[in-house]
Amino acid sequence: MRGSSPETGHEWTDLALNAPGIGVSYEAARRRKSDGPGADRSWRVGADGEVAIAAVLAELTDASRWRRLRRQPAGWRVLHSVPLGDGQGRIRGDVDHLVIGPPGVITINTKHHRTGRLELDGEKLVVNGRPTEYIRKARREAERVTGFLRPAMVAAGAAELAERVAVRPLIAVVGGRLLIAQWAPGVTVVMPRQLVHTLRSIPAVLNEDEVGAVYEVARRSTTWNPAPPPARR
Repeated sequence: MRGSSPETGHEWTDLALNAPGIGVSYEAARRRKSDGPGADRSWRVGADGEVAIAAVLAELTDASRWRRLRRQPAGWRVLHSVPLGDGQGRIRGDVDHLVIGPPGVITINTKHHRTGRLELDGEKLVVNGRPTEYIRKARREAERVTGFLRPAMVAAGAAELAERVAVRPLIAVVGGRLLIAQWAPGVTVVMPRQLVHTLRSIPAVLNEDEVGAVYEVARRSTTWNPAPPPARR
């Protein structure tokens, strides 16, 4: 699906059509073609993890029978593989899953470790004895999403709502064992079996109409990769 934004006139694609893990799958194919068999392994593992988390998140978006009879949505929306631009029209990474619901907006970064031991101790998330940058990067991703989403919502005429929408970072760990010594400030880290309960436990700040309004802006590709400013003459 394509549309044209009434605010900017720029054409956008509907990110609701994106399959989970599609961005990583494209990168896996590129790596295999350029570097040979085996070069795509870690990327394929990553894509498998995103597909697994998408299946869990489907529980949020599947409306109950009662809500379906009344033609009401589930109250949650999920976008997968949301590409983020660099302000100049180029793509610089993506958000594995963007969840929009009563608590606001949650960025989910999926980490797939088929085996192993993950230890969370505040700012430190260690995988099989090796420190990672997972916490810092998850926090930075949420900041980038905020930086794109709020201006787009203001442009769409929802300035007051934009100010109230909080973006929370979450890391979903697929596989392995997660041991927690201390929670990371401002970043949630969970296994798949705890994911839906954790999301539903976050206090609500948006009603159903507001969730829908945020989603309508978030699903536009131009929200996350706006056209670069015109060159100066």
